[in-house]
Amino acid sequence: MEENPSAVPVERNRRLAGKWIARILLFLVAWAVIFFFLLGPGRVLFPSLLISYSSVSDKTNTVYYSGHRIEQAMDVLWMAAVVQDSIRRFWNDSTTRDFWKGVNIFICESPGQYYYLTWNRAMGSALMGRIVLNPARYGPNMSLYSALVHEMSHLYISRRYGYLSYVFLIPKWFDEGCATLMQEFSFAESHLESYLRESPGLVSLSALKHPWDWQTLVSMEEGKMAAKGYGHVRSFMEELRARYGIDRIRDYAGHLGLNLLPGNTFRRIYGISLHEADVQWLENKKKEGILPEETVFIPLAFSFPVFLRWVIISGIFAASAFLLLRWVIRLFRRRH
Repeated sequence: MEENPSAVPVERNRRLAGKWIARILLFLVAWAVIFFFLLGPGRVLFPSLLISYSSVSDKTNTVYYSGHRIEQAMDVLWMAAVVQDSIRRFWNDSTTRDFWKGVNIFICESPGQYYYLTWNRAMGSALMGRIVLNPARYGPNMSLYSALVHEMSHLYISRRYGYLSYVFLIPKWFDEGCATLMQEFSFAESHLESYLRESPGLVSLSALKHPWDWQTLVSMEEGKMAAKGYGHVRSFMEELRARYGIDRIRDYAGHLGLNLLPGNTFRRIYGISLHEADVQWLENKKKEGILPEETVFIPLAFSFPVFLRWVIISGIFAASAFLLLRWVIRLFRRRH
C-alpha cells in the first residue's frame, strides 16, 4: 500500500506544533518555578537564600530571625516544643512522624518582611512545610503562643496527610477548626456576636471545603467575614467536642486523607450531615442568647482574583504533568 504524499507534511507539521507547544509550556513552567522559589514564598525552603537571617536551634526545631530578636527567637524555640507536645496530646499521636523531627520557623522583623516571604498580611502562615510569623500583628487579640499553635496545627495536618491531600481533600473548615480549637484564646469567637450584629450573614461550613473557599471568605466584607469564619469554626468545634467527645473528632480525622467524600464520613460518625450539625449549632447559640436571632447562613461569594490565582496554580500543575507524561511516552517508544 503506497503512502499518501499529502499526509507527510501534515504529520510533520503536527509533530512540529507539538514540539513548540511543549517548549512553550516548559518555558512557562520553568519561569514559574524560578519566580516562586527565588522571588516568592518558596524562598522559605532555602534559608541559605535569606542571608540576613540568624538562627537558633535545639537540634529539633530551628528558629530563623533577623535584627535584634534573639530573645524572642529563644522564646519561640521553647514554645515550639511545648506546642508540639500539646498537639501530640490533642491527637493522641504516638507515631514518629516527620512533624516531630523538627520545624523551621521564621520570625519577621517587620510586616514588609513578612509580606516579602508570604505574599499575605496575616499574623502567621504555615507555608511549604515551614512556619512564618509576623510579630508586629500580635497583641491583645492574638498572642505569639496562640499564633504558633495555630500554624503548627496546620503544619501537623499537612504532614500527617501529605501536602496534596491537605490542599485538595482535607476539609478546610476542619483544618481551621482544629487550629483555632488548640489556641488558648480566640478573639474572633469572643467577638462573633458583635460581628454578626453589624452584618448577620454567616457562610455555612459545608461551603468551606477547600483552601480557595477560605481565601474567598477572606475577600468578603473587607475581611470581616473571615473573622466571623474563625469564630464560627472555633465555636462549632467546641460544641462537637463537648457533645460527642474528642475521640469522635480523632475518629473523623482518622478517616480523612485519601477520602473523596468527607461529608459522608461526617454523617456516618456523627449521625447527621455537616450542614444539619451546623444548623443545629446556630439554633443552639441563638437559644443561648450568644448569637443574634437575625443571624442567617449565606452563600459563598465568587472572587475573581482567587479564581484566577487557582487557575494559574492548576495550569502549572497540569502543564508539568503533561510534560512529564509526554517525556515518559517518548522514552517508552524509544525503548520499544
